[in-house]
Amino acid sequence: MSRGFLQQYETERHQLLSERFCAAVPCAEKLRLVNSGLEATMYATRIARAVTGKRLLLKFEGHFHGLNDTLAWNIDSSPRSAAMLENGELERVAGTVGIPGELGQLTVPLPWNDLNAARNAFERYSGDVAGVILEPIALNIGCIRPDDGFLEGLRALATKHEALLIFDEVLTGFRSNLGGAQQALGVTPDIATYGKAFGCGMPIAGIAGKAEYMDVIAPRGPVQISGTNTGRYLAVSAALSVLEHLADGAIYRYVAALENRLESGLREVFDRHGIPCHIDGYGGRIGVHIGASERPRTMKDIERTYPVAFAHELFRRLSTEYRLYGFLMPLSYCPEPVTLSAAHTPQMIDDACERLDRALDELEYHAN
Repeated sequence: MSRGFLQQYETERHQLLSERFCAAVPCAEKLRLVNSGLEATMYATRIARAVTGKRLLLKFEGHFHGLNDTLAWNIDSSPRSAAMLENGELERVAGTVGIPGELGQLTVPLPWNDLNAARNAFERYSGDVAGVILEPIALNIGCIRPDDGFLEGLRALATKHEALLIFDEVLTGFRSNLGGAQQALGVTPDIATYGKAFGCGMPIAGIAGKAEYMDVIAPRGPVQISGTNTGRYLAVSAALSVLEHLADGAIYRYVAALENRLESGLREVFDRHGIPCHIDGYGGRIGVHIGASERPRTMKDIERTYPVAFAHELFRRLSTEYRLYGFLMPLSYCPEPVTLSAAHTPQMIDDACERLDRALDELEYHAN
């Protein structure tokens, strides 16, 4: 704090942060800092349009990229489920009131894990797709992993059609390793966005990518990205400290052990009560899909099996009677993942499972 917390020019800490970031993340040859994940995805899509000279973005149902007007479509806060269209696309449904319908025409929503739908969309809008944006692991809808070969297929399609592949790693970045989901899954995007764990709670986010794409950003290129609070010294110092603390992998190993403990405990509890439930996690974020007897592949799979009334009553009891706040929180018809951190302990995990067990003793399960 003695050095101040807001400078309008980069410092040696900005340079060091960028160097360490780019050394860790496969796609990162250059990094531009912003304040939030919403800004990062907004600017990433601007870069894609500037690089390609095209308009349209492909996105996937349930994947959340912030509430900016061109990407907040077909997300879990949308007021209703989108109908599947004959051409394999999804009906465009805004995630909030206040977005003009015309903006939806710039986004093409597709079902997750449907490579044929993506292939058909690239062909249908040939010459006008600027990029495809996605969470490499769909954590926003409870950790739905990509099918084998799906990301590789998207990589090939984007390259073939001269569009940019954009990974939104705001949720996955720095959660399980320094290189993110792109390192874990072995598929390198053209651009990736980061936030949340990047600053460990401080307001910092980033857009990273190959130099040929990042160089369109001013002052080298014509794409404007700036803001009064962008790259605050305090936030940069925090992010640099985060990378230093994560470097030896001890925190990742600890959180992974907690995740395994919670996943095992939850499976035992739901099995004991005869309730079907699919559980999967990544980087301490765990999807708990009550009602699912097998791995969901799409948001539609979740909708078909998720027992909304039962889950809401379970959450009410857990939060009001058992003081288990934020656990299994169903914000919508799609459950939010449980999130663990290094601040949690094994005792907390065991206590959570015990409280869940007692709450389920009092409830009769009703399928959707």
